[in-house]
Amino acid sequence: MSQWIVVYAFPLSKDLSALVRFIQRYQLPLRIAEEKNRQQLLTPDASLAEILKPLLQRWDAGEIDLDKVQIQSTQPGDALETAAETIDSVAELAGQPDKNTSAEHKGRRASVLPSFPLDKTPISLLLIALCFLGWFLQTNNFSNALLIYPDQSGNTLAHSSLAWHLQSGEWWRLLTPAIVHFSLPHALFNALGIWILGRPLEARGGSFMYIALVLIGAAVSNLTQYLWEPRVLFGGMSGVVYALVGFALVVQRFQSAWRDIPSGLLTVAMAWLIVCALGIVTFFTGVGVANAAHIGGFFSGLVIALVYCVLGGGRKFSPG
Repeated sequence: MSQWIVVYAFPLSKDLSALVRFIQRYQLPLRIAEEKNRQQLLTPDASLAEILKPLLQRWDAGEIDLDKVQIQSTQPGDALETAAETIDSVAELAGQPDKNTSAEHKGRRASVLPSFPLDKTPISLLLIALCFLGWFLQTNNFSNALLIYPDQSGNTLAHSSLAWHLQSGEWWRLLTPAIVHFSLPHALFNALGIWILGRPLEARGGSFMYIALVLIGAAVSNLTQYLWEPRVLFGGMSGVVYALVGFALVVQRFQSAWRDIPSGLLTVAMAWLIVCALGIVTFFTGVGVANAAHIGGFFSGLVIALVYCVLGGGRKFSPG
C-alpha cells in the first residue's frame, strides 16, 4: 500500500460508477479502496495523480460529466499514454490549462468563477429571489412588518423599539431586515454577492451548514447595526454577504489550495468594507451604509467558519 498514492478522496455516499467506467474505458492505472470512512482513488504514478486532481475536483463538483467525454484512445495497454491524452483533452473541456503550455497559459486559471448545478444551491437561489422580493415590497410600502422600527426616544435597550418587537413575539424581525432592499441596484449588488460567494459555499459545505451560516449572519449583522445606531432604519443582505466573506477567508486558511472563490475577490470585498467604514462612500455619494451590519456579519462568518473547520467540516473544501 505504501507504493500507492492517494489521488482523491470521496465521501462514502458518492456514486463512483462514472469514474469506474472512465478508468476502464482508458485503462488507467488506478484503483479505488475504502479507507478512513472515505472512498480513496489510488495510483502508483505520481505525475498521473498530479494531473488527475483538478479534473476530479471539477467532476466531484458536478462541472464535468465523465460519461460524455469522448477521447480517441491509443492501443489497449498503453495506460499512461492514454491517460495523458485523456487528461489533456478533458482539461481543455474543463477550462484547465495544459500542463505543457506556455508560462502565460500556466498562470491563467481555468475558471474565475466555477459554475455549480442549480440543484446543488437551492438556498442561494432562494436568497437571490428574496433580494428582489424585498425590493418589490419596499417599493410598494409592504415591508414594514419585516423591518426593525428606528428608536428615536433614546431609551435603554430594555425599553427600545427592538425590545418592544421581541416582547410582541415578532422574533422574525431579527432576520427579515436582510430581505428588504431600498433600491434595485442595492438588490442587484447583494444578489451578485450571493451568486459569487454563496453558491460555492453551499455546493461544497451543503445546504444545512449554509442555512445556519445565513441565519446566524443575518441575526448578528442586524442586531449589531441596531445596537450601533438604533435611530436609523436599515435593511439589505450585505451583512449576510460579509458573513460569507468571513467564512470563505477562514476556509481558505484551512484549505489553501481551494480556490472556488478567488482570493483576489475576497481582497476586493475587504477593501470595500474598509472604504465604506471610513465613510468615503457616504462622503462622495451621500448614501448611508450599514457599516456595523457589514462588520458584524463579517466577524460572525469568521467565528462560524473557525468552529466548522475545527470540527472537521473544512475537509469538504479540499480540492483533492
